[in-house]
Amino acid sequence: MQIALIGCGASGSAIAIQLAKGKLRTIKLADIDLNRTNKLLNTLHSINSNLTVDEFRIDATKSREVDEVLSDVSVVINAASPICNIPIMKACLNSDTHYIDLASDPFRYSGIIEGTTLDEQLELNDQFIDKNLVAVTNAGFSPGFTDILCRHVVDDNNLDVLDEVKIYLGEIIESEKLVVSWSPYMLLLETISPPTVFRNGKIIEIGYEESLRHIEFPQPIGKIEVKTFNGHPELRTIPEFMDIPIRYVEIAGGGTFNTLELNDLIVEALSRKVKESVIFNGDVLEILSTVFENPDKFAENYRKGIIRKENSCCLIEIKGRKKGKILNYKAVIQHDIKETIKKIPTASVSTFMVSFTPAIIAREIISGKIKERGVIAPAALSIASEIIKECKKQGLNIKESVKWQR
Repeated sequence: MQIALIGCGASGSAIAIQLAKGKLRTIKLADIDLNRTNKLLNTLHSINSNLTVDEFRIDATKSREVDEVLSDVSVVINAASPICNIPIMKACLNSDTHYIDLASDPFRYSGIIEGTTLDEQLELNDQFIDKNLVAVTNAGFSPGFTDILCRHVVDDNNLDVLDEVKIYLGEIIESEKLVVSWSPYMLLLETISPPTVFRNGKIIEIGYEESLRHIEFPQPIGKIEVKTFNGHPELRTIPEFMDIPIRYVEIAGGGTFNTLELNDLIVEALSRKVKESVIFNGDVLEILSTVFENPDKFAENYRKGIIRKENSCCLIEIKGRKKGKILNYKAVIQHDIKETIKKIPTASVSTFMVSFTPAIIAREIISGKIKERGVIAPAALSIASEIIKECKKQGLNIKESVKWQR
């Protein structure tokens, strides 16, 4: 029973290390860059010397190249780009392999490469059911862990309705160089694009002023301005994959880079690029992304002292109802780079938080505890509460509070 990991960047490396700390005996690593797989192989062997690791250089946008990797593999974790989702899923159908990925686009953005959307994945649902396979998409942190937490709250409290799901992401970074802890491209896309929420059965665009609010995060982050993101996958995965009515979902984020808040950071990136030229040819977000340090080098830059501080927090507020009683639930998930890097030496706080859900889901598929089949989001998993317990057991710092009122 083997696991294959496709994509050995920052998130993929953190996931592999989570797996290596468990009872995993064999793993296949695949990436278009063998330097990445070899570096990760050495890290895994330093953690688990009995682990058997095979390396593959592949272009994961081509199903025929993925086929070779998936021979004798029970579960594949796709930690590469969403453009690889459909090719890897098709290879899974060829090889009878269960599938997990970290993200897909909730709907088609103008100019985005074909094959990245949730709808395109759902077109393969019947084929996965026919093969008695499960494909768990959007299984990172947000989305992924956030979906599972919502399902956990609903199941544990036997809720009839979810009235509100509010997810707030906050981060502080101090660094000599311009850096964010996850994809600069996605940060720019979700922040600059018009803000959207799920409200009464529809994903709708809201005004800029409505999208802004100040949220009090635990120290050392404190009170910062957050902005509602555009098209975060939870706007679809939570309403569509849970079997109770959902009234409202929003996801917002913000942070400080040195003294700059999120909007200031984007202006700073634009300013640096404009110094080179005011004329951009191509995808403007991709061009602006080149101004930032590679997030795969986040941990390395921290060790070098280039990055001095990182602290990330996710606040999740859920309001639901059960037979006329109102539940107010709150979860706080927070980590600091100083402690994180001791547990996973290749991780930023963000990639550390991403690593739990896909690694645990992979283990639970192999153990036979996950019975669902077809293409699903984590919100559909009936063992959500068990996954939350396992996240806590493995070191994800989750603090929950529950209050009921009539």
